[in-house]
Amino acid sequence: MRYGVHMGQMSRQRDLHGELDWGSASVEGRRLTVGFAAEPASDWTDRLEAVIERLQRPGSPWGPVKVKPKRVRVAEVVPGCEDDLRHFLEGAVLQANTDFAPDDEQDGGDGRSRSDAAMTAAFRSYAEQSDESPGEHDA
Repeated sequence: MRYGVHMGQMSRQRDLHGELDWGSASVEGRRLTVGFAAEPASDWTDRLEAVIERLQRPGSPWGPVKVKPKRVRVAEVVPGCEDDLRHFLEGAVLQANTDFAPDDEQDGGDGRSRSDAAMTAAFRSYAEQSDESPGEHDA
């Protein structure tokens, strides 16, 4: 199912996007709470919850994930799962954002589709991350 934004919905596009605010993350009683950078639309949080339910697997080093209007909560978080859990949640957010992205025919002005531009930005952000922690990814 595609949740693409059509011409009549362009004004709502910003409402249909979400981002985790890792600066707000806290763990209390083995429960992780991470807020959203801004409160997303309920359609988007519903889609995020569906993506998480589809991707969640038994045997993960964390428990059930609950999506709330202003935050995500993860139960039964264990030490050492931080990177994997972050990757899991960010992947689900990326998928929900992609599902609500405009159709590829609508480009960003430079001939590339918006999804190509978004993926370019995502890949370039890895350069920023590797600059912050040199040697971490060396084999």
